[in-house]
Amino acid sequence: MFNSKIRKATAFAITGAMALSMAACGDKESGNTPTPTSQGTNNPTATSAPDNSGDEENPPQGDEQEPTTSGLNDDTSVEPWAGSTPRTIRIGTWYDHYYDSTHADIYAQPEVSNLETAEMQFANLKRVEEKYNVRLEYVNLTWNGIMESINTSIMAGSPDCDIYEVDLQFGVPAVMSGYAMAIEDYAKPDDDIFTEQIVYRYLDIPGMDKHYMFQGAAIDLGAYPLGFNVSLIEEAGLDNPQDLYDRGEWTWNKFAEYLRILTKDTDGDGNPDQYGLTGWWTTMFNYLLMSNGAHVASGSQEMLSSPATIEVLEFMYQIYQTDKTAKPWNQDDWDANNVFKDGKVAFWVSASWIQQGNSSSDLGFEFGVVPWPVGPSGNQETNSQIAVAGNWSIIPAGVERPELVYQVFKEYTNWYDGDLEYRDDTEWAEDMMETERNFSYLKLMGETTPWFDLWDKIGDINAPYAMVTSKAEEVLTAAQAAEQQKQIVQDYLDLNLGK
Repeated sequence: MFNSKIRKATAFAITGAMALSMAACGDKESGNTPTPTSQGTNNPTATSAPDNSGDEENPPQGDEQEPTTSGLNDDTSVEPWAGSTPRTIRIGTWYDHYYDSTHADIYAQPEVSNLETAEMQFANLKRVEEKYNVRLEYVNLTWNGIMESINTSIMAGSPDCDIYEVDLQFGVPAVMSGYAMAIEDYAKPDDDIFTEQIVYRYLDIPGMDKHYMFQGAAIDLGAYPLGFNVSLIEEAGLDNPQDLYDRGEWTWNKFAEYLRILTKDTDGDGNPDQYGLTGWWTTMFNYLLMSNGAHVASGSQEMLSSPATIEVLEFMYQIYQTDKTAKPWNQDDWDANNVFKDGKVAFWVSASWIQQGNSSSDLGFEFGVVPWPVGPSGNQETNSQIAVAGNWSIIPAGVERPELVYQVFKEYTNWYDGDLEYRDDTEWAEDMMETERNFSYLKLMGETTPWFDLWDKIGDINAPYAMVTSKAEEVLTAAQAAEQQKQIVQDYLDLNLGK
């Protein structure tokens, strides 16, 4: 493992703006609560510090940011609730959260793993309650229930909750329907969210002049770089892809060349025994879009049929259908990404959580990670390399004193008082990435401007699947797939983003 600065706390699960309980899971179709997904900022399974032995050369960026004390919790510009009874501020969610005013102590969180940070959060909760004469209460409405509450209570002019935690799938349509207040209408122009963004960041929705959704500003380590088998690269006499990236030479053409060299039929039966690439087509499509500066559904006009997006589909068709250097996708086998473990795949979709339990010593070969190669319409300097994801918060239209609600929630969220070593607990991700160089690329990807697109929220869009399927009768060319499905995208955008 590599040398890292001593941190004040090991991981406690902080996703977005709040301390979360990674609770019940299910699926949207059944009405059960889906598994909450984080952007990888602080992983709840991180319970030990990395081995601080050794060092790694050539990280692509500088030192970690020093912690600061923000002073944001000293703000007295917002008047507390004047009533004789504390005001209850309700936060509508779709899974359990900790801590709020209904909890007696830190052990209300069943899986509390870091007593220091838990005590800090609990003490801050009590401070906020006293300062503003409020109580905070999380209300688990479930996945379907939170959508119903948004669409009925806000429309009726009497929102059930003062804040809603939303997934993009229903959050963006809620904003477009006028159900959310603009941040500019309750936060001051010099507020942290518009300046340093120590506590919150806002979401830019293309085509909108104001901002409506916010989430915690912690460093985002949830990117999906390309993992690669260092041994296979070296055995083939190829340059390390990280070196190519550093020199600005890591392109789609170079990637396709590597995949051809690294795909091998060793027994002569006409079928590869070693593939150049494997991975989930959904994640692959996202990152190829980002690497080519392309979109499908990011504004009022569909872009599935745009030249840059057609290039993405054509590249996927090339590696899966023409070159046959990517392991054919089987829709019934979502475990396909894990075949890299047998050492017979050169590249795969990686992430911190994917490498958990898959260290180099576990695998029997050294692994590396690298940002995705640059497409013909992309630009390495300006490409997004991480998608907008996770949970976002909105203050619904009709809430009384939204400036108080926002200030209370901001100070509650800022339990670390601007100390970035607490906010950005990176130790678990560093451990999973093994080397300083690997972690530096993961961090670099998370620091780019997040990429916004809603294509995967449109249930009938399977154009990229048509490029990767192993079922011959379903294979379409890029142009055919785009022409067949572009109207579906446009209809969705007209319905949800056309206002």
